[in-house]
Amino acid sequence: MGHLLLTWRLVWRDVRRRPVEAVVLLVTVALASTCLVLGLATGGAVDRGYAKTRAATAGPDVMVLTDSDDPRRLAARLAKTPGTAAVADPVFAFDTYVEAHGQSAHSSVEGRVPGRGPVVDRPLVTSGTWVRAGGAVLERGFAQALGVRVGDRVTVGGRDYPVVGTAVSAATSVYPWSDDAQGPVSDFGGRMWLTTADAATAAGKDPGVHLIHLKLDDPGAARHWRKTVFTGRHQADGWVGAHDWQDVLLTDRAMIKNVQPALVVGGWLLAVASVVTLVALATARSTRDSRRATLLKAVGAGPATVTAVLLAQYLLLTLLATGAGLAAGTFAAPRLVNPGAGLLNAAGTPDFATVLASALFAVVVAVTGALRPALGAARSSTADALADSARPPVRRPRLHALTAYLPTSLLLGVRLLSRRPGRAVLGAAGVAATTLMVTALLAWHTELGARPDSARFGPIEVRADLTGRVLLGVTVALVAMAVLNTVLLGLGAAVQARHTLAVARTLGATPGQAVGALCVAQLLPAVPGAAVGLPAGLGLYWLFGTPVTPPGSWLLATALAILLTVGALTALPAWAHTRGSVGRSLDAESA
Repeated sequence: MGHLLLTWRLVWRDVRRRPVEAVVLLVTVALASTCLVLGLATGGAVDRGYAKTRAATAGPDVMVLTDSDDPRRLAARLAKTPGTAAVADPVFAFDTYVEAHGQSAHSSVEGRVPGRGPVVDRPLVTSGTWVRAGGAVLERGFAQALGVRVGDRVTVGGRDYPVVGTAVSAATSVYPWSDDAQGPVSDFGGRMWLTTADAATAAGKDPGVHLIHLKLDDPGAARHWRKTVFTGRHQADGWVGAHDWQDVLLTDRAMIKNVQPALVVGGWLLAVASVVTLVALATARSTRDSRRATLLKAVGAGPATVTAVLLAQYLLLTLLATGAGLAAGTFAAPRLVNPGAGLLNAAGTPDFATVLASALFAVVVAVTGALRPALGAARSSTADALADSARPPVRRPRLHALTAYLPTSLLLGVRLLSRRPGRAVLGAAGVAATTLMVTALLAWHTELGARPDSARFGPIEVRADLTGRVLLGVTVALVAMAVLNTVLLGLGAAVQARHTLAVARTLGATPGQAVGALCVAQLLPAVPGAAVGLPAGLGLYWLFGTPVTPPGSWLLATALAILLTVGALTALPAWAHTRGSVGRSLDAESA
C-alpha cells in the first residue's frame, strides 16, 4: 500500500508541475486510440444499421421489377409460390432526372398512397411528413446530396413539387445506388416518392415499371428462393428482374470499403507516432527521471520499484487517453462508419472486444515507449546519476576514420547519430508514417482529379468524398504529431548531446556548427524514412483503393518539404541549447 501511495503522489506531483507534458501525451494517445476504435467499429456497423432500418421500415426480402402490362397477375402468382409470406401491391416507378438548386441528378420516382402504406417496404419518415397530393418525399441520403430540405422545391418532368419530407427505406441500397427503377444496382441515382396520381402525371408518356416487394417465410433463404423461382417461367408476364436483401447489404458495405483500411492503418501509424512521442518525452525528461531513480534507490528502493514508479505515469496517462479515445470514437462513429444517410444509425457503445483491444493498445504503447528509458534510469549507477556525469562515448575506430575528413557539422552529426541508433530508428519511423499518409492523400487527390464529369452525384464521388475526409483527418493528426515529435526528439537530442557539443565548442566549433550537427543527426534518418514512406503510401492506396499515381513533381515536393520541415523544427531546440554557456554544460555539478 505504501508503494502505491508513493507512486500516486509522485505521478500527481509531476502532472501538476508539468501539465503540458501530460496534455501532450493524452492528446497523442487519444488520437491514435480514436482512429483505431473507429476502424474496429466499421466492421459490423453497416450490418447493424441495415438490420435496424429493415426492422423499422418492414424491409422486403425480395424486390421484383417488371415491365408487365398486368403486374397484379405476377404479384398473385408470386403470392402462391411456396415460401412467400406476404406480397405488397405493385408500385409504379419510372426513371428520370430531378432538378434542385440548379443541379440535376438521376433518380427513380415511385408512386405511393398517402397514409400508413403497405405491409412490405414502408419507408420511415425522418423529417416532415409522408407523401400527399402535390408534395414530394426524398430519400434522406439523396436529399442531403442535393442540399434539399423540407420546404424546398424540386422539379420532375417539368413540374415543381414542394419537398414535404425525407425518409429511409431498406428496399434499395443507400444513395447513390438507391435508384430502383433500373434494376438491381445497374445504375446510380436517388429515390423519390410522389402520390400515385402525381407519379403518373410526372411520368407522362414514360411507361415506367412496377415494383413488387415480398416477404418470405425464411428471410435467410432469400437468395436461394430468388434463384429457384425466377428461372424463366414468368416470361409470359414480360421482363422480370429481382434482387434480394443480401444484394442490398453487399452494396451498402461497398460504400465504406476504403474507410476501414484508412482508419485501421491510420490508427497503427498514429500508434507509431505515439510511441515516438513517449520516447521523446522520456528522453527529454531523462535527467529528472535519473535523479528520481537515484533518490529512490538511495532510500532503499529496488530496480523493480524504481521502474514501476517511472513507468506508472506513462501507463496511467495512456489508459486515461484510451478512455478519451473510446469516447471520441463512439461520438464520431455515426458520421464515419455509416455508408450514407439512407440507413438509421446503429453506432452504439463499444463492445467488449473493442474496449479490450484499446486497453491492450494503451499498455503496448506505454511499455514500448517508456519501458527502456525507465529501465535505463533504474539500472544507472547511483554515483554517476548524482554527479550527472556525461555518458562515456563508445569508441568506433572505423567510423572515426571514415568521418575524419567530413565538415565539422556533418562529422559531429554522424557521430551523435551513431551513439543513439535507437533514436534514429524512431525518427525514421515517424517520418515514414507521415510520408505514407501524405502520399495516400495525394493519390486520393489524383483520383479525384481524374474523375469524369459524369460521376457527379455518383458512387465514385460519394465513396471518394468519404474516404477523402478520413484520409485528410488522419493525415492532419499525423502531421501535427510528427511536428511535435520532431521538436521533442530535437530537444532530447540537444539535452543528451550537451556535453559532447560543449567539448566540441571548446575545441573551436561554432554555435552554428553545433546546431548543424543536431540537424544532421535528425535529417540523416529522415531521408530513408521519406524514401520508404513514398512507395509504401502508394502501395497501400493501390491495395485498398484505385491504382493511381500522383505526378512525380508532387512526390518530390512532398519529400523535400518533409525533410526541410524536419531540419527547421530540429534547429529550434538546438539553437536554444547553443545559447547556453559552455562552462555550465561542462560543469557536471551545475548541469
